[in-house]
Amino acid sequence: MPTLNKVFAVIDPTMDTQAALVSATKIAARSEASTLHVYEAVDATGINGDADGALARHRAFVESLVEPLRAGGANVSVEIELTKDWRTAIAAAAERAEADLIVKTAGEHSRAGRRLLKTSDWTLLRHAHCPVYLVKKDSIQSGAKILVALNIAHPDELHSKLNAQVLEYGRDFVKAIPYSSLHAVNAYANSDEFIYPSDLAETTGIQKIDAHTVEDASEKAIPGIAEQIGADIVIIGTAARNGLKAAVIGNTAEKILDALSTNILTVNLA
Repeated sequence: MPTLNKVFAVIDPTMDTQAALVSATKIAARSEASTLHVYEAVDATGINGDADGALARHRAFVESLVEPLRAGGANVSVEIELTKDWRTAIAAAAERAEADLIVKTAGEHSRAGRRLLKTSDWTLLRHAHCPVYLVKKDSIQSGAKILVALNIAHPDELHSKLNAQVLEYGRDFVKAIPYSSLHAVNAYANSDEFIYPSDLAETTGIQKIDAHTVEDASEKAIPGIAEQIGADIVIIGTAARNGLKAAVIGNTAEKILDALSTNILTVNLA
């Protein structure tokens, strides 16, 4: 993977298991230079009375989670934040911590609910300054299939950079997971933008059988191919947006959050 000096793991106090922490720990362990920053945003609206006591209880809970990691030699820091807007607080905390990757357990929502509500995943993807890894599977086993979503029909600088970064993450996952394989998908809008599977294979350095080109919208093509090949991780490039543009729903990553049963890594460019 690109250099990850700090991996930012988001704790969800409503869950019995912390899949994001498990995944973040494994990713950070790939490099001796990586540190793990474990963060929980405590919803202030749900606290009546002793805020300090509530923070202390949450800190004790998180410290109990990271104690075995420290005992194993991991470099772990903990941050507990009391906030009235925990959804927005996650991205801000990650930027403050100078994180290189945010790891969060994906919330479960209907597609309609995802689009109508300001969910924590939606908010994080919109405001994160770095790549976001949304975890749906508790563990990724050997022999995993990594699917990268590319757009090679547009050779402009933005798409070229996104494609290169998405590929870099995909190849590094393959290196880190035994017996895993890299696959690629390129959706195109119509026959005027047709992409040959052989061209996609050449671009990615994979076999033609693992390169999939589909005439359809990306939000339909990517989940379709992911299901067809049994993908475990899907990696998508996304252009970060700020201000008024951030209020516009339309990003491919956001549209497919609930259409995929895989883990999802979004790689963003400002």
